[in-house]
Amino acid sequence: MVAGMAPPRFALVFAAAVLASSASANVTVSPQLSAPGAREKYQLRVPNERKSATITVEIRFPAGLRVTAVEQKPGWSAEAFRDAAGNLIGVRWVGNLPPEQFTEFGLLAQNPSKGSELVFTAIQAFADGTKIIWSGPASSKTPAARVRLAPGAR
Repeated sequence: MVAGMAPPRFALVFAAAVLASSASANVTVSPQLSAPGAREKYQLRVPNERKSATITVEIRFPAGLRVTAVEQKPGWSAEAFRDAAGNLIGVRWVGNLPPEQFTEFGLLAQNPSKGSELVFTAIQAFADGTKIIWSGPASSKTPAARVRLAPGAR
């Protein structure tokens, strides 16, 4: 129990915090600011706010982003997607992410030399057969993960 806080009030504060965090849970990327042409290690954070396990996470890379390596996560397998020239354009991780947990997947990449934003589209599939497509604008209920590109950032 939190000192000085009655049990019912503590329960209300805790419930409000949990609801607020689960309502805003979505796939995100860090860093959220980088420079055009920079080499980066991107971390894609995938939370599971559902009551069913996440079983696949598919990420489509932004146009112009040159991905050179995809992280191998223990307990997950990775399937790469390539274009006709052999460039990595996406990846699907297959594994098991229980409810109320999160994981992060890493990418090594070089940013395009031009542009102001990278948009990562994600499809999160659950054991109960449902999916969330994280591809919307920042203000939507299903926003895509974004990185702002700005000269001199780092």
